Amino acid sequence: MRIIGKNGLGDLLKRFLQVCFWGGIIILIALPLVLQGFGVSLNASWIVIYPNGIVLLVITHKFIELFDSLKNHNPFCVRNVKILKSTGMIALIGSLFWLFDLLYEVILAKSNDFVVIATLAFLFILFLGVAIALDMLSELLKEATEYKKENELTI
Repeated sequence: MRIIGKNGLGDLLKRFLQVCFWGGIIILIALPLVLQGFGVSLNASWIVIYPNGIVLLVITHKFIELFDSLKNHNPFCVRNVKILKSTGMIALIGSLFWLFDLLYEVILAKSNDFVVIATLAFLFILFLGVAIALDMLSELLKEATEYKKENELTI
């Protein structure tokens, strides 16, 4: 299967991410209404759900932009470096949200639920790792873009 170009894997992933993006927006908007229909209130949980949900939506949107360049046969460009760099920063913000959620559960809510604490710790570490990996990928893509420009000048 082709990676770049129309009907390539990048284009397929872009369409999948678009469905996830719009579905995520619908879920974030409808969540309080659906829960209210079942008689459940979000209470303080909205402080956890909405910032993290918005971070995930922004990351998804950034990856949609990134896969656009694969569709257009232009993966090595400065725009993609900026997209990866900003996505890494957004993932870092997301990891801080997970850390705040973890601290809230441990310190303020005094939760003894190991599953909740372990899950929040895992998500904090995961998003921190993603932020670091995206920053490294942006630097790698920056180098590749510079090599491509130098190569084009020599031909």
